[in-house]
Amino acid sequence: MVTNVRALDMHAGTVNGLTVVTLAGELDLAAAPALRLALRRAPDAALPDLAVDLSQVEFMDCAVVGVLIAALNTVRAQGGCLRLCGLTGGPMRLIELCRLDAVICLYDTAAAANAALCERHGSTHQLIPGGSVT
Repeated sequence: MVTNVRALDMHAGTVNGLTVVTLAGELDLAAAPALRLALRRAPDAALPDLAVDLSQVEFMDCAVVGVLIAALNTVRAQGGCLRLCGLTGGPMRLIELCRLDAVICLYDTAAAANAALCERHGSTHQLIPGGSVT
């Protein structure tokens, strides 16, 4: 499935039993609704974990942070973790400024993020206080 929203490209699939979403372009308020839909568990995924490849993302704003927190809480409520990979430049700085790097699994490469088991978390996760579960 490929969706074009302004300057954003999305592709979702399943790798090693987990949902993998690859994003490219600009992630802003206009892309948030489509992004929220894309960051859902694939029907054929065996694991609740969600891996998101951001290596081709040029820009990301605070509206996307809200979408990522909602996805994180949803995935954790299902017993999984949110894995982001390929963050650089402005998007990485935004994640660090919001201190999401302390609660979201960050990986340098898609291969590491798409591994069947998360290197950082066990099977139990906590919701971010004040975050919404979708």
